[in-house]
Amino acid sequence: MNTFLCILKADIRRFWSMCWKFYMVFYIYCVFQAVSYFSNVYRCIKNSRISSISLGDSLLYVFRGAKEFSPGMQIDIPLFEILIVLYITFIITYYITADQKAVGKNILVISGSASGWWLSKYITMLLAVIIYMAGIFAANTIVGLIMTGSRFSMSLNITGTEAVRIFLQTKLELDFNMPLVIILCFVCLVTMTGISLLLAYISNAVFGFVVNLFFFIVSICSMKWFFFYNYFMTIRIPHVYNRWPYGLCLMLAINILLVAAGIIYSKKKDFI
Repeated sequence: MNTFLCILKADIRRFWSMCWKFYMVFYIYCVFQAVSYFSNVYRCIKNSRISSISLGDSLLYVFRGAKEFSPGMQIDIPLFEILIVLYITFIITYYITADQKAVGKNILVISGSASGWWLSKYITMLLAVIIYMAGIFAANTIVGLIMTGSRFSMSLNITGTEAVRIFLQTKLELDFNMPLVIILCFVCLVTMTGISLLLAYISNAVFGFVVNLFFFIVSICSMKWFFFYNYFMTIRIPHVYNRWPYGLCLMLAINILLVAAGIIYSKKKDFI
């Protein structure tokens, strides 16, 4: 256990030293996105179109996703959401690829625990996703407080259908639980990065990118079998959101399989 904790601490320190610049770029991007959103909110408040805004409203805008695809309809590709997914995928695959070629391999050989090395990478990935999503929360909270003052609420509840109609250009017919949506978003992001982590480990980073992008685009066009993979689609599509228990269980099962596959591969791979 002491050896594993040492590996984990070393992994976390290496990850942050290698990737903190990527996080800073993402945080700046989140701030610009939040400023753009709350600028529109401020104008609507001044024009008395809405009276207040909540953190839940702003997060709903961030995780709004695409409209469900139907024949004859132009595909609504959520570019911001794809960027969020691919960027964290890039960070994780960059880290795992660089680490296998550098000190990470040396630590693995010295410790003699390939499975411990993989588990450490998976836990590091979980922490990386938590910090990643925390940046989205922090940017929307800070910008919201600065730009709208007392009109901004830290509540995760949606203030009303009018704000949704104005900023999403759609009607929200679902009586959904925003904290639940955030949990689904987190688990889905962990699933995506976990798949990329494993593919980068056993193959290469490019393969992980291609697989994630493929499933992401397919999930926009077909919601029957890929709904669990695209967490940005769960909010505005009723038959997807209503089946969230199945999607959540499926994602958790996939993560268990990812951990098991990484351990099995680690024991069979020759790192020397």
